[in-house]
Amino acid sequence: MSYVFAMVSNEFHIAPMQCYTNQPFRKLVGYLSPTSIKYTEMEKVDDLLPNIEASLHKRLDGEQDDSNLVLQLGSNDAKKIEKCVRIASLNYPNLREVNLNCGCPAINTGGASTYGASLMKDSSLTSQLVESMCSATDIDISVKCRIGVFDNTDDVHTLDETDYTYLSNYISSIHNAGAKHVILHARPAILSLNPFKNRQIPILNYGVVNQIASDFDGKVKITMNGGINSIHELSSFQKVESTNIHSHMSGRWILRRPLDLIQIEQSLDNNRIKMDPIEGVERYIDYALANVSNFPMSELCLPIYLIVEQLREDYEKEEETLSWEEMENIHDIIQDGLIQLGSDNVNTSHSINFKKLATSFKSLVGKKVVNKWKRNRSEL
Repeated sequence: MSYVFAMVSNEFHIAPMQCYTNQPFRKLVGYLSPTSIKYTEMEKVDDLLPNIEASLHKRLDGEQDDSNLVLQLGSNDAKKIEKCVRIASLNYPNLREVNLNCGCPAINTGGASTYGASLMKDSSLTSQLVESMCSATDIDISVKCRIGVFDNTDDVHTLDETDYTYLSNYISSIHNAGAKHVILHARPAILSLNPFKNRQIPILNYGVVNQIASDFDGKVKITMNGGINSIHELSSFQKVESTNIHSHMSGRWILRRPLDLIQIEQSLDNNRIKMDPIEGVERYIDYALANVSNFPMSELCLPIYLIVEQLREDYEKEEETLSWEEMENIHDIIQDGLIQLGSDNVNTSHSINFKKLATSFKSLVGKKVVNKWKRNRSEL
C-alpha cells in the first residue's frame, strides 16, 4: 500500500496528555486556536469496549463536527482495536485521524505494560494493529512513537546506525500497513522509568527526526514532537526551509501557557484572523457555566487555573505576552466566572492579584486538588 503526499508545513498539534486533554481543555484550545489539531487522552480500548458507544459519547459528545480532533487509542489486540475504530468512525465520521499510541513509556502504571512504547519492540504486531485499524475505517490512521526504545537506563546509548535502521524499518512497516502519518517524539523511551524521568534522562535528537522526514518525504507525513517550549522555538523550527517536517507538536508548553495559543494561531500560514484572548476566555467561561452538570468541577476549572497561573507569572515578571489591559480584563472575567461557578471565596476587590485568584479554586474543587495541580504544573 503506497501513498504520496504534498508536504504542507506549519500545522500545530496539541499532544495527547492523560488527565489534561479531555473535552473541557480541548474546548479552550478551540476557542484560542481554531486551526490547532487536538488529541484526546489515550483511550484504552479495553476500557471502551464493554459499552463502547456510551463510552465514546461520554468522551466526545458535542464534538461530532470537529474535523481537527484526533482520537488516540491504546491496545495490543488487533481484533479489539478494529472493532473500536469501526464503531468510533461510524459515530464520529469527521474525526481527523485515529491514532495508535506507540510512544508512552511507563504505561504499566495504567495497567497497559504491553502497549504504548513497548509496541516499538514488535514491528510485526504494530503493523497488524495498524492494518486492522485501516480495515475498519476510511479515516486516516496515524501512529505516535519514539525515535527509539530502551528497557532500562543501563541500556541507554547514543543512537547509532543500527538503531536508525531499526526505526526506519519500523516506520516502513507501519506505512506499508496503511499509516499515513507518524508523530515522532525526538527522545527515546525508557520503559522502566516514569514519564517525568523520561523527560529528564533521554536526550533530544532532532537530527533523527529530520533524517526520517527526509527519507520518507512524499510517503509519510512526519510531525516532530518533543522539547518545543516557546513560540520562539516553534518559529525557529517552522522557518527551517531545508526540513521535510510536515508539522510540529507540543503538550506541556500549552499546559503551562495556554494563552500562547493566540500567538501560535498567528504563526500558522493558513490563518490571518487576529484572535482575541479576552473573547476566547469569555467563551470558555460560558462553556463551563453551561456544563456544570456534564463534567466534574475539577475538569471544568483546570483549564481556567492554567490560564491564571500563566498570567500570574507574566504579571509578576512584567512580561507583556498580552497587554496589561488584556491581562487585567481576563482577571476580572475569570473572577466573575468563578463566582458564578459557585465559589464563595473569590477576591472581589478591584486590585489585580492573580496569586490570590488562584487560591479561589480551593473552594470549588478542594485544597488537595489545587495543591496537586500546582505540583503537577511545576513538573511540566
